[in-house]
Order: sequence, then structure tokens, then C-alpha cells
Amino acid sequence: MTSSPEQLEESFRAAEEGGGPGHGAVRRRLLPGSDLDVFTEVRFPDRDWALLVHSDEQIEDRDLLLAAGLTCRTRDGTVEIVASPETDRLLFCTLLADLLRQLNLPASAPTTALVRRLHAWRRMLGRGLLTGLAPEARMGLYGELLVLREVMLPSLGPAAVRSWLGPSGGPQDFLHQSTAAEVKTVSRRDPQRCRINNEHQLDSTELDRLFLVHQVVDTSPDGTSLGELVDDLRENPQVGPELTCFENCLLEAGWLDAHRNQYVNDRYVLVRRQSFAVNARFPRMVPADLPAGVSGVSYLVDLSTCGSHAVDEETVRESAKSGGKAEE
Repeated sequence: MTSSPEQLEESFRAAEEGGGPGHGAVRRRLLPGSDLDVFTEVRFPDRDWALLVHSDEQIEDRDLLLAAGLTCRTRDGTVEIVASPETDRLLFCTLLADLLRQLNLPASAPTTALVRRLHAWRRMLGRGLLTGLAPEARMGLYGELLVLREVMLPSLGPAAVRSWLGPSGGPQDFLHQSTAAEVKTVSRRDPQRCRINNEHQLDSTELDRLFLVHQVVDTSPDGTSLGELVDDLRENPQVGPELTCFENCLLEAGWLDAHRNQYVNDRYVLVRRQSFAVNARFPRMVPADLPAGVSGVSYLVDLSTCGSHAVDEETVRESAKSGGKAEE
């Protein structure tokens, strides 16, 4: 099966060269063993490139702009993704390779899952993450995945994946029922200072419990790379039932398998993980503290002053599981 971005681009260009100046299309079938009808097309005379997926599923008819010159249309169970000649061809083929990989994942409604994946792509592209994650963002994603694996999955099982809301823009990184956790991961250079990016991250107004999970990591040749952690979670049996959701979260966070080689030299080891219960006495700024017209406040918390708020990791797990009331 032709599936890598480079192979797809080569296939499209070969079809383009085989076309003429008139109207029409060169169509090629992909995934011959699938229950879906999947085709690539080069359309003439405009030389648009397209992917078409036909199914009997009932999906909403709509048009979706993914990026400049890159559009998606759903009609009567058919998904059509079209790239104009001005579109970055490698971007389009990277998108298609990812969608074909998703279509090979088990799903009761594969076309619906494909549309969700396209929405995840739209959010990722809107955040400008196509070229890969910056070093700070890599560490942040590593930290969230570590908490997912070691704190949330042991507590919630497969539901932990859907509790991971940080990539989709949730106020906190994890939310299950009325318990939330905000994860901060830093290097050993400044382990006591915690950067809070806005006034919503430590706002517990509508929550029963909110925890700040602060991790210090170091780099080491014996550490774990971001790609290895991603693979470990993909193979985790508790992630399996929510693998499609997990993959969409990864994409929204800026992870693409095509970028894997950018991250191989960053190998992390966890030095320390501390958890803090956030309540009205915790040093923080929330929307209620700000005068009208002020928002987007970023500030530092000195964790050396927060010892009275420290809780053990089991408290975080049990609270996530039960949604217990915050202690005052």
C-alpha cells in the first residue's frame, strides 16, 4: 500500500504527468482490502489533488477549510479532501498519509472517525505546529503523557484518555467529572519556580478538586524519548479502547510521526514529581482577582512556599476516581 508522504506525492505527480490539457480526472484506488472505497484523484485542467472516501455512514454535510487552498467537504457519507496547486504538496501528502493510517485503525464508524481526525488537523494547523514542537513544548508534552501513563490511567483506566483536555485547549490538562489536574514540567535549572500561563489554569471555581502536578525532568542518554513514550502509550491495553481519541489528542498537541526524528536526541528522566492541592489559599491569580479589561495574565509561583498544600500522588489518583470534595 502506498502510504508514506513521499510515496503519495510521487504517485500524484505520476498521475499528473499522465493527464492532458482537457477536463477529467485520473483516479487510483487505495486500501483495496478495506470496506471503504478510498481513491486519490488528480483533476484536470486545474490539477487539483484529492482524496475521496465513500461510505454508507450518516455524517453531517459540511465544508471545512483546513488551510489556505486545502479544503474538506462531506456529502452523503462521502469525504472529499482537495488541495489546489498552490497548496504545499508535501503538507497535503503528510495529511493523507496520516488519514490512511487512521483508516487502518479499528473503528465502528471509520468515516466519522476520519472527520474527527480532520478537525484535529484543523486545530493543529491553526496553532502553527506543522513544522514540529519547540524544545519547551516537547518537554511539556512529555510531562503530560507521563502523568497520563503513571497517574491518570492507573486511576481511571480508558476514561483517562478522554480526560486529557490540554491539547484541545481545556483550562486544565486533565478533567474527569469535577476533578482537574494542571501539569507543569520543567528542567532542573529552576525547579522551584512554576510558570502559570493564564488566570484560568489554577481557577477552581467550578471544580470540586484541582491539583497542580509539578515535574522536574533531566536529560540523559539512558532516558526515554518522546517517541518512545508515545509508542508505549499506543501499546498500553488501557489506551486501546480509546486509541482514536488518543491519536487525535496527540495531533492537537502537535505530535506527528513524521517529526519523530527531530526528537530522538531528547531523552528525559523524571527527577521529581510533586502534587499540590489548589484552593483559595494557594498562591494564584484567577479571573475574579483581575480588574475589568485585564486578561491573559502569566505569573510565577514559588513552590518552596507551598509546602502546606502538598499532597501525595495517591490522593490525586483517588480524587480523580471519586471526584471528592476539596478540603477547605
